[in-house]
Amino acid sequence: MTETDIVILAAGKGTRMRSALPKVLHKLAGKPLLSHVLDAADSIAGAEKIVVTGHGSDVIRKTYHDASITLVEQAEQLGTGHAVQQAMPSLPARSVEDRVLILYGDVPLVSQDTLAELIDCARSAPLGVLTLFTENPEGLCRI
Repeated sequence: MTETDIVILAAGKGTRMRSALPKVLHKLAGKPLLSHVLDAADSIAGAEKIVVTGHGSDVIRKTYHDASITLVEQAEQLGTGHAVQQAMPSLPARSVEDRVLILYGDVPLVSQDTLAELIDCARSAPLGVLTLFTENPEGLCRI
């Protein structure tokens, strides 16, 4: 049976937010952005959850000290790929068919249904990517 583990990227500064608070700790509907992502991730049974921190790592660690997650620090912010590399040693050794779902800690509206559908789509391929097509991509990252 294929297992899925989760890496949540939460190392960014959130410069555009103009706040000393780490971006993933800003609140939406009364709880930090990262908590919304963790709630969605909880729907994946048996998944190990690795959260990669960077900017404000100490505050994130204090906020989630009793959560059932593993926190890994990306001491130098060298990009998304580097952040994932920091998490890899903390993932359990499983089979080559297993999947790692990479999520962003500042995307609080990702739903359990979306994650389930993404995982299902990725079962028949070595890689699954969830993206968005929009008429006006201004301010959004590109793939």
